[in-house]
Amino acid sequence: MNAPTLPFGTAMALAERNLRGPLTRILTDEDLEPGAWFTLNALGLRGTTPKKTVKELLATSGYDGPRADAMLGRLAAGGLIEDRDEQLHLTPAGADRYTSVRDRIATASGRVFSLFDATQVETARALLQQLAETDPATINAVAFNEAPA
Repeated sequence: MNAPTLPFGTAMALAERNLRGPLTRILTDEDLEPGAWFTLNALGLRGTTPKKTVKELLATSGYDGPRADAMLGRLAAGGLIEDRDEQLHLTPAGADRYTSVRDRIATASGRVFSLFDATQVETARALLQQLAETDPATINAVAFNEAPA
């Protein structure tokens, strides 16, 4: 029996659900809420980042201003990040925690992706990166056949 070809959005949603399981398990084991991991990962990848930028990134994951401030406060109180003049950065303990969690996630992801053809995995990653780097205003304009802003 052949499974039907799924529409792109459905396939994306189902794939995200399947990939979220191992990530959720690791974050639970590490006692990290998703926004905390998102912040550690952003700072680990970007280095020192304006607090405003981190809060804008968190907003894309459902963290409004007060919720983002509370979570950032918990990370600071836990000694994982510091705020110097509205610039956030990882502390040495935060950098160690980031590296440890990142490595656990990479190991689990590597195991999952080993189930699939490496070339297809890289093609999918490249497409997702292109989508992520495209201005949302452009995506919306194209989706609704409107002139870009």
